[in-house]
Amino acid sequence: MIEDVVARIADPDDLRFLIMLAAVLIVGVLAVVAGAQMLPWDADGGFGFRWARRR
Repeated sequence: MIEDVVARIADPDDLRFLIMLAAVLIVGVLAVVAGAQMLPWDADGGFGFRWARRR
């Protein structure tokens, strides 16, 4: 009974694709966060953009 419900929701190929997609997204987010922490925070806001104040 439960196996039938699970089989109707998503077959194993779809689940494998969704798990791989989620893993790639998580690794990408972690890479962006790690890159932002390595940059100096005071000069460029942490992401490499220099905000110049115009007078």
